[in-house]
Amino acid sequence: MKSITVIAGLALALWALPARANETSVPESQHERFAQCAHESKGLHGEEHQRFMQECLKTHKADAIAKEHHQRTAGEPTQQSKMRACNEEAGKKELHGDERRAFMSSCLKG
Repeated sequence: MKSITVIAGLALALWALPARANETSVPESQHERFAQCAHESKGLHGEEHQRFMQECLKTHKADAIAKEHHQRTAGEPTQQSKMRACNEEAGKKELHGDERRAFMSSCLKG
């Protein structure tokens, strides 16, 4: 009886999650995450299985979001690398004072 309640609860939770997954545009589907977690949980039963599945699904979602963020930001220079490049260029041009500030401002924006 308890396992039926657990299974029904998981099914309900999984039914509600696909809409939220689309909001974050996570490339991995809920079905794929569930299948992976279920495969990893072989041999677990009852509450132990339920706890594992909950944590596994949370972890997979967090990993997918982090992966998506990394893909979006890959190739974008960091503020520190921009600052370094602009500073080097300003040094080569021997800019000082207001000219240097104006150059750095436009360089960091672009």
